Amino acid sequence: KEALDNFAKAFVTSGSKFLAGDQLTIADYKVMPFLFGLSLPFVQKKSGVKLSPRLTQYVQDIMPLMKTSGILTSNGGFSVKEFVESKTDFPDFVGTPVVVGEGLASAVAPKGAAKKDEKSAKIHAMPASANSVAAIVCAMDAGIGNMEFCNLMEGAHMKPEYLAKTAFHQIPLFEGSDGYCVAESTAILRYIATNYMPSLYPASPKEKAMVDWAMDLMSGSIYDVLAVKIFYPVFAFAAPPADQKAENETCLDLLDKFEKAFLSNGKKFVAGNSISIAEYKAVPLMFACMQPSVEKKTGFKMPARMVKYVEDAMAQMKNGSFLSSAGGYSIKEYAASKE
Repeated sequence: KEALDNFAKAFVTSGSKFLAGDQLTIADYKVMPFLFGLSLPFVQKKSGVKLSPRLTQYVQDIMPLMKTSGILTSNGGFSVKEFVESKTDFPDFVGTPVVVGEGLASAVAPKGAAKKDEKSAKIHAMPASANSVAAIVCAMDAGIGNMEFCNLMEGAHMKPEYLAKTAFHQIPLFEGSDGYCVAESTAILRYIATNYMPSLYPASPKEKAMVDWAMDLMSGSIYDVLAVKIFYPVFAFAAPPADQKAENETCLDLLDKFEKAFLSNGKKFVAGNSISIAEYKAVPLMFACMQPSVEKKTGFKMPARMVKYVEDAMAQMKNGSFLSSAGGYSIKEYAASKE
């Protein structure tokens, strides 16, 4: 409930059909299938989750505008609707349904160009957060701003002034000197590269897609193991896994696949011989796993090829040293405090 309520407060208005205002975008294509599933009466009956009237209306407004949205309802028995409704053996929910997606954004999505000659942007973050470091170092390398310390331990992310910038109360958060805010590390990286350091985001559509693919993996399936199961428990960000050895093996397998997908045929980095925002996303996560305290407590050892990848990338980052030294709170310093 909290996640979809916050989503509605961040992106859904009463007067706009689409998440980005008056234009259908890839954001709608990404979101709508999930919300469509939640809008099904069968899902409500089985889960006790009911989509809010506004998000239900969003689904109803969007589907006719997507030329092939019919595959969600009919696709030889394998559409979202058909597949879900085949789960008749799933027990019915007992109790009062929970309405999700309540609340509305106060304004439509901002429009216009990024601020020119930005020099004072803030990355609200903590330097021991690998996800945050991705955005911090990229902003510093682009010369557009620096970190604004957001102390999660003291609840800074839950204060009204922070929640006014992002309903999701998470880090990192980019705040331009013009007041424009955007969250999520990969979104911030794309915003910075597109507007202030285009050399980090290849112009070639195919190379750009590879960079996006690598970042999505680092935000999804690889992150779920590399971070959550390997160094997060050591950093006291998560509970230890039930089977550390199995998680270590899974992580090594994922990193092997990453190498084969993005670093084969002599490639130094995801986009070739120069770093891209894919490195800004991947390197802090891998660097955290390379720390002695992580290896000591988990038995996980980063493969030599990935160590070289991290070292090469950090050498090309103007402010790569931030991962090792940040007033006692960098990834390296924080990891050392856990030995």
